[in-house]
Amino acid sequence: MLEFLVQRSVISVITLFLISLIVFTGVRLIPGDPARVLAGTDADEAGLEEIREKYGLKDPIPLQYARWIGLTLRGDLGESIRTRESVARIVAVKLPITLQLAGYALVVALLIAIPAGVLAAVRRNTAWDYLASGLSLCGVSVPNFWLGIMLILLLSVRLGWLPASGFVPLAEDPVGNTQRMVMPAFVLGAALAAVLMRQTRNSMIEVLSADYIRTARSKGLPPRAVVFHHAIRNGLIPVITIFGLQLGALISGAVVTEQIFVVPGFGRLIVEAVFTRDYPLVQGVVLITASAYVVINLLVDLAYSLVNPRIRVPGSRGNG
Repeated sequence: MLEFLVQRSVISVITLFLISLIVFTGVRLIPGDPARVLAGTDADEAGLEEIREKYGLKDPIPLQYARWIGLTLRGDLGESIRTRESVARIVAVKLPITLQLAGYALVVALLIAIPAGVLAAVRRNTAWDYLASGLSLCGVSVPNFWLGIMLILLLSVRLGWLPASGFVPLAEDPVGNTQRMVMPAFVLGAALAAVLMRQTRNSMIEVLSADYIRTARSKGLPPRAVVFHHAIRNGLIPVITIFGLQLGALISGAVVTEQIFVVPGFGRLIVEAVFTRDYPLVQGVVLITASAYVVINLLVDLAYSLVNPRIRVPGSRGNG
């Protein structure tokens, strides 16, 4: 187990290093001059040169990267070019909002996907199965922005049940916070629910046709006991992997959803930072998002190895 943990940790560190390199180089390929954005269109050349010197924008890119990664390893993500605030402080304000939205979306997805997937597998080729499969296909196919706009038109404009946009901190107004997060959470969780539902259904169908399930049935166990005591645990093992991958995608997927519902989280922060060529902020936000993705996948690998110890043995995963 220790060897497996060390191996996965080393791979995660290498992955983060490569991501930091790609992100740092990529943001410098964005067209536009950040010094011009900061100084304004009326700034003279002397003012622009002063800004470039101050933020090290004239140094070679390898030197800029070495300086940035050195500060990052010490916990300093730099200073926003546009607002002059610490990137770490900006992230600390925005990240909890996106995590809260992702948490709500996760609850929505699990409440829909697991029961519907299990029911579709148990009642295979019935109306329940066709309904669940159809909804799953719709969830994967429908774009987030279209679903969000439709919900706003129906629930806010026509029926007036929910606020169309905005955000209220949970600590200040729990009811207002929940009302404003219902639609974004459903929009963000719908695609995840569709993916998990399909995976749950397929995995449960495979498990329910296994020999040990037939043996359990032949002993006279009630169908409900067979499903809940013998099938679900093994049927959900592949779902864990998909769940982990999709969990990271929730944070990146929040970019569109937060724009639609004007939620001041990580997604809106990324968009604003890119449009204003705020290099330190873009780098910090993307690096933290990528780190969250890598850590989640590391935890999923560990959870998967606990459920299925064969994957800890080198070369056994493919046989698994």
